[in-house]
Order: sequence, then structure tokens, then C-alpha cells
Amino acid sequence: MNMSKMDQALKKKLQTFLNDMLKFGTVKGFKYFSMYLRGREEMMINILNEPHNLGSRSSEPTSPCILPSDVNPSSSFTSHNLPYDTQSLLMSQRSQMALSGYGSQGVGLPPASPSEEEPSKDLNSTVFLIAGYAKYSCPYVWVRSNHERLVRLTGEEGGERDSPLKLKCSAKWKDTDVKIWDVISELIKLCTYPVPRNPFEVDVEYIDCLPLKERVLVTGSLANSLQKIMLHTKDEKHYSGKVFDDLHLVTRKHFEGLQNLVRQKQIPGVENFLQEERKQQQNLQREAQVHARATQRKRYPSQTYTEQAAAAYGLQSTYGGPEVSTGRPADPFSQQNQYGRQGHVGFGYGQTPSMF
Repeated sequence: MNMSKMDQALKKKLQTFLNDMLKFGTVKGFKYFSMYLRGREEMMINILNEPHNLGSRSSEPTSPCILPSDVNPSSSFTSHNLPYDTQSLLMSQRSQMALSGYGSQGVGLPPASPSEEEPSKDLNSTVFLIAGYAKYSCPYVWVRSNHERLVRLTGEEGGERDSPLKLKCSAKWKDTDVKIWDVISELIKLCTYPVPRNPFEVDVEYIDCLPLKERVLVTGSLANSLQKIMLHTKDEKHYSGKVFDDLHLVTRKHFEGLQNLVRQKQIPGVENFLQEERKQQQNLQREAQVHARATQRKRYPSQTYTEQAAAAYGLQSTYGGPEVSTGRPADPFSQQNQYGRQGHVGFGYGQTPSMF
């Protein structure tokens, strides 16, 4: 594959990534992070540093975590090693110039806005910028707050704070299918302590506190996002089973909320829809009755409804008309025949059945 075709393929791949990021960036209700979009190419993500130390949480971790003994030293970074060495976590200026395509101008991989212009955040979380700039043809991540917690800054290079992170997702971008949730999972692994076993755990307390209408919207978007994570995540990922459990929980809450909205008639247009459905059902019933009457008139044009009923059961009409037979032999042991009721096919009282 020549360079032009490779560049086109990478640009197309980046557009797919940005489309996923635009949808995923609007979802709320995750326990360890929150997101907001800043244009088409940028998404800010706020990741909790130590959730179990927050005042609103218990003093102990509320969900299973990855222990230091479970961490593979050869794998990507984990929060058990905080803070990280600058050379191991941040891209060097030489690597940036080689990847940016502007190395001859001495330009690396800076974000659209420098770190100093970012608003200050609280110490309980770390803000990251995930961006897929078209000129780079690859998504990168920059730290936007609490740099000192993550990295031992040397102060030798002025661009350390605006250097992108060395992530596995960025390194394998050209060769594998990288999704936005893959990037988020890796960021939570290196930032949140202790490392949660499910980086996409749902915040049930937050969902239950929402108003009913907003809860239905939030759970619907959560269910859709968790389903995508399930479909595009390999089974060997340690959080696959946990995501499936949360998907089941969120889906149940979503349909429970929908049922409550219908009962309370809070869905716009639902009452009109139900009225239209009832009218259609009534019209169908009327049409069926008219059709049934028309069919009866065609089948018995000279008989009244009473005569039609008598004919259907093989009886004589009550006014003493001719006996009507269905062509079926009468039951000589039926209660009607035993008492010789007038108008029935068979034999009267004191008569002997012809079959004997």
C-alpha cells in the first residue's frame, strides 16, 4: 500500500473514531469518569483519582479492584506505580516531531490549547484531553490537570505539560481497531487508585436520584453504549463479564422507567397514540361484526336469526315449522332425548330408537 492510500485509510479510520467519540461523549452515569465534548475533534474526560476516599463514598472500595499482585509488570501502566517517570509516560520531543510530520519546523504534537489555559480542577480527579486532530491522523491524549500526581516533571523541557501520553492505544493505532472506550479504559487503569476491575461500572446511586424522564434517557444511552462495548471488546478483557452484568441492570431500569412513564401518561403523545389504537380496535370489531352479519344473510337468505340458530344445532323452530336436520345421528342417550323435548332430532318419550 502506497503512502497516499495509507493516509486515506488512516483519515477514514480517524473519522470513524471521532463519530464514536461524539456519541459516547454525551453519555452520563459512569461511576469513575464523566465526559463532555469540546468541538468535533476534542473530548474532555474527568477521571476520579481515589473514589473510595471521597466523602460521598464509603471508606472502603465499593467494587472489586485489581490488586498489585494481579498486575503484569510488562503490561500498560497502572495506578499502583504512581507517579510515573517522565520518559516512560510522556512522548519525547524527538518522537513527537517524527510522528507529527512537522519535524522540519521543530513542531511536535501539541494540543489545540496549551495546558496553562485550562481551568483549574479539584484534586480529587484528573482531567485528560482526548483529541483526534486531522493533521495528526491519530488520536492522542494529553494531561490537563494534576500533572504532578501522574508524572515526575523534570522541568527541563517547557513542553512537558503539553506532551501526549505514551499509550498502547496510540502505539497500535495503525494496526488494530481502536475504540474510544479502549482509550478510556487505559486512562482509568493508569489514573484511578485502586484500579477498578470494571472501568465502565455504572453509578446506580446517580441513576436512582434522577427524575423519571431523565432517568429513562440516561439509562437508554447507557444501555446502548454498554452494548457497543460488549460487542467490540475481546472476551479476555477482565471487565467483559462485569459490563454484561451492568448492561442487564441498566436495561431493566430503563424499561421499568418507560412503564412508569406510560402509567403516569408523561410520555408526550402517548395518550393520543393509545386513543388512536383503541379507535382502530373498535373499527376493526365493527367491520368484523358487519362482515359476519353479511355472511349469515348470504348463507340463510330466507331465515331469521332464530331459525339460523336452530338450523345450526339441528333443531325445529319453536313455531312448529318443518324439522331441520344436520345430517348427524342423534344421541339417544342425551338428556334432551330422554325427556322427549319437542323440536329435537331423535325420539320422544316412550318411543324406541330406530337404531335399536
